[in-house]
Amino acid sequence: MDVAEDKVYREVEKVAIKNIDTIISNYNHRALRWMAQVMKLVFTSVYKQIIVNEHALKRVKQLCASRKGPIIFCPTHRSYIDFLLVSAVLYYYDMEVPHICAGDDFLSLVGVADLLRMSGAYFMRRSFRDDPLYKAIFTSYVEYLCQEKMVMEFFIEGTRSRTNKMMTPKFGIL
Repeated sequence: MDVAEDKVYREVEKVAIKNIDTIISNYNHRALRWMAQVMKLVFTSVYKQIIVNEHALKRVKQLCASRKGPIIFCPTHRSYIDFLLVSAVLYYYDMEVPHICAGDDFLSLVGVADLLRMSGAYFMRRSFRDDPLYKAIFTSYVEYLCQEKMVMEFFIEGTRSRTNKMMTPKFGIL
């Protein structure tokens, strides 16, 4: 490899590492436990009750225990509470908390992004059609999660509804 190729290689590698650091989750059980406790306080103060279909949840738990592939949750995205509630319910029912595909707009929230990442969030740009390196890295990460039979969660609408109605699905993550 000559000097020019080596320089290009180092630049691409630098961009790739930055993309990887931006995308991937970084589970931390202590942070996850703290987040679950905070969510429990919030939910019990905001809602009179949260009804959980324990029969269906037991079936999901059985599927998770015997899974041959990833488990994917696709709740509606009518509010920001949706993904927090799914994770909290799974946590308190002693189930694996999902890796959640979150928009990269959360990365601008100092401290929040790190807490979300430690609670299982991985981040995705809204569009990366014009960036084949980012697309390859993101696709490889999701493929890795699938190969490892991880529990994942993403929102088929692609973004939160501003009207509290279901939005037209976007199939990019699929």
